[in-house]
Amino acid sequence: MMPCLRIIIVLCCCLCLSYAGSAQENPVYKHAYTLKFFGLSAHLRASPYPELFKNRLDEKGILVMNFGGIVGYDRLVVRDIISVRVEQGLYSDCASSLAGFTHLGWRGKIFQMGRHSLNGGLGPTLVYRRDWNRLPGYEDDGYFNRHGGWQYKFYWYGGEFEYNYQLAGQYDLSFNLVPGIPELVSFGAGFRKRF
Repeated sequence: MMPCLRIIIVLCCCLCLSYAGSAQENPVYKHAYTLKFFGLSAHLRASPYPELFKNRLDEKGILVMNFGGIVGYDRLVVRDIISVRVEQGLYSDCASSLAGFTHLGWRGKIFQMGRHSLNGGLGPTLVYRRDWNRLPGYEDDGYFNRHGGWQYKFYWYGGEFEYNYQLAGQYDLSFNLVPGIPELVSFGAGFRKRF
């Protein structure tokens, strides 16, 4: 197991356990689960390898469909305003290789108006993918670290914006935007259930 992944797993377990008994009572909810389809990647600069992107929506590979999912768990810490989120994504990346991310971070409500709400989050994230060096024509630029047939990058500052629209009761339609600056922005859509 990669050292960064071990660190995230340990931090995740420690934070969830430490807040399990200390969250304030909240009449709205204490937990939330999200399940999202992942989705769409928009590259912020032209890729030198658009021919590797089998699911690209344009010739330059700026927009690429990704196929996979994201599962998340929120533990409310301060009423319904601040939470700790653990999130796991597993998907087919731009080159149709197995990829994923593991994220642990803080979430805060930016605003809420009626059924609409916007949350923002920040925290450490580990992104990984099967090593692209196995793909013909790919030249490694050293951006990702390599280990055992995988490439990975650890970010202390990974985050996302999440828009939620309350459907009925405790169910929300949920959309996320992950600003992977300077490389790409990714989008997902799915559902959230609050408990």
